[in-house]
Amino acid sequence: MNIPETNLIDATCTDARKFLNFLRGEQNAHETISLPASVANSITSKIQALSPIKSLAKVTYTSGDRLDVVIDTNEAETSGWITDELIKYEDISAISKISIHLHQLFAKPRVSHALLEDDTANVEEFIQDKITTQMAASENKSFLFGDGISQPKGILKYDISTEGAKPRQIEGVVAGKPGKIDSYLKLVELMEKLPSKYLPGASWIMSRNAASQIRNIKDESNGKFLWQNSIAHGIPDTLLGYPVVICDDMPKLATEEEQCVPVLFANLYEGYQIAEKPLINILKDPFNAKPYIEFYATKRIGGDVVNFDAIKALVLKKS
Repeated sequence: MNIPETNLIDATCTDARKFLNFLRGEQNAHETISLPASVANSITSKIQALSPIKSLAKVTYTSGDRLDVVIDTNEAETSGWITDELIKYEDISAISKISIHLHQLFAKPRVSHALLEDDTANVEEFIQDKITTQMAASENKSFLFGDGISQPKGILKYDISTEGAKPRQIEGVVAGKPGKIDSYLKLVELMEKLPSKYLPGASWIMSRNAASQIRNIKDESNGKFLWQNSIAHGIPDTLLGYPVVICDDMPKLATEEEQCVPVLFANLYEGYQIAEKPLINILKDPFNAKPYIEFYATKRIGGDVVNFDAIKALVLKKS
């Protein structure tokens, strides 16, 4: 059923008034409410825009505390032409299930009494922006390094195999020692590791630190830069023809660790699944952060790698 646009506008305005009344009102201590739908949806959309990993991954909304994902690793032909021969499905062992559990994420923006009492201040927008930026930062970092116990399981928490593809490991290509990528050929090799069926939608994911060096690498055969700058705002730069996504949570090139992964080449829509509840709860606490008023916002979200073939890693290690 199509809802008239005027009704949508009225609903949004009503939600905004409810949210503002909650922020400025005299609620009892530690009273918790669910954010109005339009406010929660606005925060969720902004978080997705601010989180490089989330903007690339598959996001599914659920009402439960976990999302079950069916995985089919059978490489046999699963389509074709019907013949008179009997079709048999003998190998069902390649079909499995991954359960992605949702974990609680919080943000704690604070405001002064003076700001809440100022009728000219857009305090609701201030609170929304603080919740958005705090949650986006925590989410994006967890999608890379989360332990999978109290937060989503991060891509780089899995073992990296530099000796070919292995079960439940990210396949990687060694490109030199920490601090430097030796050759453009390693970038080409990494790109060629990704199966062709995942190339549509694939992108490079790297920190700004890694990008500053990679953008200067040239094709040794013709002297041309591998990196092509964007010609318009909103269109990403490309490397070897594929878009570059800057993610500052990715490891830097210069590191004292034995091994680091500064670059991913991946189709994260196929490779990484995020599950979350659309509901965001908020608690107003005027006592525990004096002289400020603290708002404790929570939501539930989880994530995990669901297809290791769709993610490849550039590895730098000392030995």
